[in-house]
Amino acid sequence: MPDIIINEYKGLLSRKSEIEQRLPFLPEGYISKKTIKGKQYYYLQNRVNGKITSKYIKENEIELIKEQIELCKKHKAELPKIEIRLKELEQAAKLIDKSIAGYLLMLKLSCGMDSLSIAQKERSISFADAMNAIEGIPVSKITQRNIDKWRAGNESFISIFQSTLKMYGFMTEV
Repeated sequence: MPDIIINEYKGLLSRKSEIEQRLPFLPEGYISKKTIKGKQYYYLQNRVNGKITSKYIKENEIELIKEQIELCKKHKAELPKIEIRLKELEQAAKLIDKSIAGYLLMLKLSCGMDSLSIAQKERSISFADAMNAIEGIPVSKITQRNIDKWRAGNESFISIFQSTLKMYGFMTEV
């Protein structure tokens, strides 16, 4: 049972992250057609800060833009459903075993770390370095290599976090 919850939770987090990364690049709104001097022109229209904006669309791009608008709508409708299911799984985990609930929280936070921009990753690494300097705890070469992999997007935060915890003798699995 715990594996079923954990695997579904991981899948939902992955899907949520994928959608959140795609949404900023998808157009919102609708396509309008205007006839000017007998010729038809197409525009992507949407509301920005209460005002309707229009962007000209080339005729050969209309179908692609329509598909992207529909995909945007689909993704926006899917996100709340994912959030609801994540909360249901978190509640189930709390009822079954607190350690599963803790593991799900660790997965959720780690997924958030992976979705940071490069600049945000740099700031978080700088903060961690400052805290280590204050505490007088040097970062191991292995951990530093892993952090560099995470910064470059070549390693997930959870795998680095778990390997570092294991290195110091902490259990990271449920």
